[in-house]
Parts: sequence; structure tokens; C-alpha cells
Amino acid sequence: MEESTTSNLAKVLKNIDTAQEMEHYMELPEVMNSCQTFPEYFRSLPAVQEMDTGELIRSSGLERSYYYQVMKGTRSPGRDKVLRLCLAAGLNLKETTRALELSGNAVLYPRKRRDIILTVAVNQMADVDDTNLLLFKYGEKPLG
Repeated sequence: MEESTTSNLAKVLKNIDTAQEMEHYMELPEVMNSCQTFPEYFRSLPAVQEMDTGELIRSSGLERSYYYQVMKGTRSPGRDKVLRLCLAAGLNLKETTRALELSGNAVLYPRKRRDIILTVAVNQMADVDDTNLLLFKYGEKPLG
């Protein structure tokens, strides 16, 4: 079984002891990509780039001004807002997980009932409304 990229990077980092080596390490694509902000990452995704911004905002159910504040980095979106954006854009679970991480929010946890439902919704590429119906059906709080 192949080791994860993080494990490989950790091994490389373990042997770095000069500023020059550290600078070289930080320029590696795997490290550079991990230093993105949520807005940078979200806007870079092909599904988001292909979507009309107005449609994305409408589908997410977010206020237009709030969306632009998040994308400018002047507001930090909560977990449910990030999930709304990811569902509206039709992101897969890996992309959604990364978006949650970069926004400083908890990733979907496979032992929490609400998160199980949300994971299934992401996997089904459900929209925000269908996701909220699914949450309601199982007695869970809708996306805020």
C-alpha cells in the first residue's frame, strides 16, 4: 500500500534544518496547494468556474453581499454556509472536505447522525433544498 502524501511530506520535513531547505519545501506543489484560503480554493474548482456566479448564489440560498464578503475574505463562513456553497456547486466529498478544512470548520464526521445525512447528500450531489428535506425527514436541523 502506498503511503499518503502527508506521510511523505512529514518524512521530508523531518530532515530539514536550514532556512533554504525550508523555503524549497514550502515551494513544493503539495505544500503550496495546502496553503490556499477557502475563497481561493473554492473559486479554483472546475465545477465552480463553470457555474454562473448568480446561479451559485441563488442555489446556495446565501445573501449576495454575504457571498461576496466570503469570496473577498472579509467574512469567514460557518460550516453550514460552506456546505451550502459546496452543495450548490455540486462538489464531491473530497472537495467538500477540503473546503471545510480551509474555511476552519469541522469536516463531516462519520459517527454523527447529521453528518452522515450530509455526507450522503454530497455523495448524491443533492442540492441545498433536497439536502434540507433529507435532514428534516430524519429530524435533524436544516442547513442554516
